[in-house]
Amino acid sequence: MTSRLFVAASALLFLAVLAVPIRGQSVEQGIQLFNASKFGEARVALLPHGERDADAAFYLGRIELEGNDADKAVDWFERAIRMNPKSSVYYDWLGRAYGTQAQHANRFRQPFLARKTKNAWETALALDPDNLDVRDDLIIFYTRVPGFLGGNKEKAREMAVEIKKRNSYRGSIAATALCAADNDTLCVVRGLQEMMISYPDSAGVYAGLAVFYANQKQFDKAFAVLDERLRTKPNELRTLYQLGRTAALSGQNLDRGEQALKLVLANPTPESGPSPAGLHYRLGMIYEKKGAKDLAREEYRAVLQLNPRHQDAQKALAGLK
Repeated sequence: MTSRLFVAASALLFLAVLAVPIRGQSVEQGIQLFNASKFGEARVALLPHGERDADAAFYLGRIELEGNDADKAVDWFERAIRMNPKSSVYYDWLGRAYGTQAQHANRFRQPFLARKTKNAWETALALDPDNLDVRDDLIIFYTRVPGFLGGNKEKAREMAVEIKKRNSYRGSIAATALCAADNDTLCVVRGLQEMMISYPDSAGVYAGLAVFYANQKQFDKAFAVLDERLRTKPNELRTLYQLGRTAALSGQNLDRGEQALKLVLANPTPESGPSPAGLHYRLGMIYEKKGAKDLAREEYRAVLQLNPRHQDAQKALAGLK
């Protein structure tokens, strides 16, 4: 009897020891799937662990935010924070989810959500003063939200100075963002052009200037910036995406835009790059402008398979019927 009990106990101990790495590998696998933009597969891998693993809950929140479901994202981020209340990153993303909720809330609920957004980001900053993503988010908050809800341009300027102390490149980006918040077009262009000289290897600077020109409908200037970059970096995915985006918005250089987006889709999603849903949406826009409605439908349907809540794709697909 004693021998049988010893064997049984040993077996249980062995299984218990194995359980930790197995769970860890599953969560890690889910995170890897998320990083590869395979959000549906990542959700399947992470869901069994979301109730007891903070990282799993956090990435489940990220998945819901990718799918435009801010309510579910908030639930998961709050759950992650209950398990790990010392994570600045968790609070940062919770603030982003609250902010997304606020954008779609009625005017009576917006003040409540604005306070929650601000509190989450201030908590994130208190936990890690060197978290520059939080500082960037607070700059956006201070410059876009009315004063009675917590907006404060002086605090935004102070935040940009603090970023500059910690990271010159990020500080320059923050200063340019302040120019944009003040609708100072010349300041934005001057700042980004200076950064192109100071940081010639940065794809983000070229992309930022191209986006600015495209948003101003100065498409010729946007294409000129991108072409300058592509002469030396012809396969840079972030720049190719901006070429596709600019083509989709402008209706110009559609063949080049189509080829660029297809090349980006054929490669792993670049860091800080667009989601696969976003790529398919821009490609659908290009096909629609080319009059290839069947191909446009395929792309918009691909968007909705990846992100069923993508409102622009829903409207575009409905408009093609």
